[in-house]
Amino acid sequence: MKPTAECELSKDGTELVVARCPLCGKPHRHGAGKPGTPGYPTLGHRVAHCTKGGGGYVLKLREPGQ
Repeated sequence: MKPTAECELSKDGTELVVARCPLCGKPHRHGAGKPGTPGYPTLGHRVAHCTKGGGGYVLKLREPGQ
């Protein structure tokens, strides 16, 4: 099972921001898709942007206020 990385939308809504990668502990950014299109924001499996990627992680949108 892949690790889960909590993320939030960037202020402009075009990126998903992972504050702390579950693999390396550093922040990462991933495309969120186009606002207003079906499936936005695009969550699910992503390849980690670090050398410890090991297959990546699953993005989960952080609930507001957490």
